[in-house]
Amino acid sequence: MKTSKILLAILAATVLGLGAANATQINGTVGFTSAANTTGGSFVPDGSGGGTVNFNNPLHVNFGTDDYATVPVGTNVNFASITFDSAGHLVGGGNIPEWTFTVGETIYSFDLLSLQSASFHAGNPNALAMMGEGTVHITGFDDTFATFALQGTGKGFTFTILQASNTAVPGVPEGGSGLALLGLGLIVVEGLRRKLALI
Repeated sequence: MKTSKILLAILAATVLGLGAANATQINGTVGFTSAANTTGGSFVPDGSGGGTVNFNNPLHVNFGTDDYATVPVGTNVNFASITFDSAGHLVGGGNIPEWTFTVGETIYSFDLLSLQSASFHAGNPNALAMMGEGTVHITGFDDTFATFALQGTGKGFTFTILQASNTAVPGVPEGGSGLALLGLGLIVVEGLRRKLALI
């Protein structure tokens, strides 16, 4: 294959790569709460230090930032039950989705894929806390890594901020920009090769 054909192939790949570089990641935080004067859910212990959190759906959006900023406060959201073992790990391989709600034509959801910690402490009041990770989805955006936090207290649980689902664009360059830089570098090398061939 001639060098010029190789360069054309690289340029074509670079243009396609630049299209991939325009991926739209989700940014922001969304929080949920139980309705006023109601419990958000209950905890059923399994007898070995783990158990299941059951939610009194629907819960409600109570704030949103960035890509969640236009979600109306009070929007209904449904949560799946979360079961964890005595080590604080998610049982069942993931909750897909953990929560979901719709505003107009836009669907918002979160897949809880793992827990880093989960604990329940019986007392007066009871206390429940967990931290996890997963993938958040919004119609029109790319799937994005997100973190999950849940806290509740009381006989049942009154969740003040059920979740802070923080999402952010990764700090490493995506494949598209790396491919574009490679393509530009190869063009420079070919230009230098031609110039040196004329000398």
